[in-house]
Amino acid sequence: MSAARRERVWNVPRENRAETAELARALGIPRIAAHLLTLRGIRTPGQGAAFLHPSLDALSDPFLLTDMQAAVDRIALAREKQERVLVFGDYDVDGISGTALLSTALRSYGIESCECGLPDRLSEGYGLGPDHVTAAHFAGTSLIITVDNGVNARDAATMARQLGVDLIVTDHHQIEGELPDALAVVNPKREGESYPGYNLAGVGVAFQLARALTSRLDNLDLVALGTVADIVPLHGENRMLVTHGLREMIRNPRVGLSNLARAASVTIEEITAEKIAFQLGPRLNAAGRLGDGAVPLELLLTDSSVRAAELAAQLDKANTERRGIEKDIFDEAVEELDATLTDDHHGIVVWHRDWHAGVIGIVASRLMNRYDRPVVIVAVDEAGIGRGSARCHPGFDMAGALGKCAKHLTRFGGHAAAAGLALDESRLSEFKDAFEEVARHRLRDCDPAPTLDIDALVSLNEIDAQLITALDKLEPFGCANPAPVFCSHGVTVIRNSVRELRGGHIRFTVKQDLRTLPAVGFRMAEDVPPDLGARPLDIAFSPRFNTWRGETTIQLILKGIKPIDA
Repeated sequence: MSAARRERVWNVPRENRAETAELARALGIPRIAAHLLTLRGIRTPGQGAAFLHPSLDALSDPFLLTDMQAAVDRIALAREKQERVLVFGDYDVDGISGTALLSTALRSYGIESCECGLPDRLSEGYGLGPDHVTAAHFAGTSLIITVDNGVNARDAATMARQLGVDLIVTDHHQIEGELPDALAVVNPKREGESYPGYNLAGVGVAFQLARALTSRLDNLDLVALGTVADIVPLHGENRMLVTHGLREMIRNPRVGLSNLARAASVTIEEITAEKIAFQLGPRLNAAGRLGDGAVPLELLLTDSSVRAAELAAQLDKANTERRGIEKDIFDEAVEELDATLTDDHHGIVVWHRDWHAGVIGIVASRLMNRYDRPVVIVAVDEAGIGRGSARCHPGFDMAGALGKCAKHLTRFGGHAAAAGLALDESRLSEFKDAFEEVARHRLRDCDPAPTLDIDALVSLNEIDAQLITALDKLEPFGCANPAPVFCSHGVTVIRNSVRELRGGHIRFTVKQDLRTLPAVGFRMAEDVPPDLGARPLDIAFSPRFNTWRGETTIQLILKGIKPIDA
C-alpha cells in the first residue's frame, strides 16, 4: 500500500480585538494589519513604528562583536605593509555577496592587493580547507579573511598558523566544538541571543567588518541580496538592512544586478525580497550548484554593462539547466517512492549514482513537502562516495537525527531543519535502516502533522487596495516575517473560470456574496478537488496587486483549498 498524503492542519490564531483596535488607531493602519503586527510580537505603538519604519540609526556598534578590534588592527597593518590579502567566501549567494562586499570595502580602505577565492562546490565542498591556505601561502598571501565560513575550519586554521599566514574568520554559522586557532573570529553566535545582530547572515557580518573599517554604510544592496537568499530571520537588524538595501537596489542598481534582473524578466525598480528569493537568488546560486561560483561573483563586481550582460545570460542558462536536472531527479525519486513508500515508513532515504550533488538540496525540500516526512537524498559519485542533503519540517531536528546515525557517516553537519552529510556507498542501506529507526522512534508518539499557519479569517469584501497597501508596509517578507496568509470561509468557484496552466498551476475566480476575485495556485493543479465549483470551499491565500498590460488588479495567491462537505 503506497503512502497517503496527509491533509494539512490549518492553524488560526485568536485575535485580541481590543488590543489590535488600539494599535490600529495609534499607527493609523487597518485593524487586520495591526493584528498581523501583534502576531509578530509587536505590542506597543513604539514597537510598531520601529517595525514599519526601520532605521539604520538603530544598528548596533560593530565593535560590540568579539575580536572586531583585533580584525581591524590586523587589516590596518596589512594596509601599512602593503600585504597581499585573500578574501575567501562561500559558493552560495550569501557568501558570494559578502565576498564582493568585503573585497570592495578593503580596496576602498586602501588594500591594493586583494584577491577573492571560493571553494568548488562539487570537488572541494564547503569552506576554507588546508589546501586553500597552502595555495594562498605559496601565492604570497599573508592574511586570509573568510566570509560566511571558517568558524569550524580548525584544520585550515592550524595550517595557517604553521605557515605563518594570519587568519581572520567572519562567519555566522553555529559553532561546533572549539574555535579555530585564528587571529580573530568575528561571529555573532559568540555573543549570545541577546546580541541585536545575533541572526545576521554571513554578508551582514562582512558588512559590520567593512563598517568598522570605513565608518560607511556602503553596498547595502549586497547585504539585502545575501540576507534574503540565505533565509535568515527578517526582523531586528536584518529587517533594517534588507529594507534599506532594497531601496538602494532600486535607487542606484549595480550593473550586474540590473542585467540579471532583465534576464529573469524582473523590473529592478520593482524589486522585492520575494523576487530576490525566487528570481535573482536561484540564478546566482545556479552556477555554484553546477560547479562555478566565480561567475556570479564577477557579475556583482563588474562595472561593464557588456560583460554584465554576458554573465547574466550565463547564469540564466545555468539556472534553466539546473531546473531541468532538478526536475529529472525529482521525477525519478517520486517514481521510486510512489512505488515503495507506505504509511509505515516514517523517514525517507533515497539515492542514485547519476544524480547531481549540486541540486539535491532543492529536491529534498520538494520531497519533504510532497510526502510530509523527513528526507535524506544522496548523490553517489563514480568513486562510490555519497553526498547527501537532508530536510525536515519543524519538530523533528534533522541534525540530532543524523547524530544518532553517525557511525554510518563520514561527516555531517547542519541544524534542526536542514543538514548535509557524506558516506560511503556501501553504508547506504545500513544508514537507511538506522535513519528509519530514528524517525520511527522520534515520530511515533508526536508525528508532526503538516500545518498551514493562517494569520486571520477575512471575508472577500475586506480584501481591498487599502489593506494590500498597508500589508506592503510589513515587507520585506521572508523567514520569520512571512507574507500574510488569510482564510475565507465558504467561497464558491465560478465554474467556467477554471483554467489549468502549464507547469501544474491552476487559475479560477472565487465569489463570496457579491464580491469576486481572481485566484491562482502555483503547482496546485493536483491539489484541487475534481468537482471544483460544485460545492463551497475554504481557501487560504495571500492577496497581492497584479499588474498586467498597464492595469492593476487584486489577485489571490492560493496557499490551500478545503472543500466544505455537504
